[in-house]
Amino acid sequence: MAGGAGTIVLGLGSVQADSPSSLDGQLRLGVEYEYEKAADGRERADALTLIPGIKWRSGWLTMTELLIESEQEREAGRVTDRAGKLGIRLRKDVALNERTRLVLRGLLGRALNGNESYTYAYLEPSLKYAFDDLEMMMGFRAVRAVDGTPGHDVNKFRIGPSFDLGKASEIEFRFVRNWDASTGRHASDAYIVEFVQKF
Repeated sequence: MAGGAGTIVLGLGSVQADSPSSLDGQLRLGVEYEYEKAADGRERADALTLIPGIKWRSGWLTMTELLIESEQEREAGRVTDRAGKLGIRLRKDVALNERTRLVLRGLLGRALNGNESYTYAYLEPSLKYAFDDLEMMMGFRAVRAVDGTPGHDVNKFRIGPSFDLGKASEIEFRFVRNWDASTGRHASDAYIVEFVQKF
């Protein structure tokens, strides 16, 4: 996983040094902040994610991204845990009509913290509808620990708008409801904002 991530980062660096014709895509850099609160209100978490990527102009894939996340969990006002995640995410968009798109995203990643580390993956189908000044999305994400580590299988309902801030940037807002995949118990709610700069 680390080798693949390094290859993508090195590839992004070499692309910028080459002529624009060597890459049939647009480089992007996203910065995402997530605030998550447990359903019982006792635990909270803050996460910051850096998302370099490429939006392809041709080919089967729409986007390739690297996710680098740092998270802090708090209980009763004090930090109880720190974690990091590294993942590679692929995205495919399918236009249904002029305003509606079906978006399929998949990620494979590794989570690391002081207590345990595990490999996880998710699959997220979503629907996006473009209005004149914004785009709304609604999606479902199934997250699973692919190495069998217990306690990390969750489902997520995601919804929210995106706004273009000119041709070179955009901002997204998301509300996310999380629940345990095996019991169906409400686990937490999260609020996300992401800024994307396009190059």
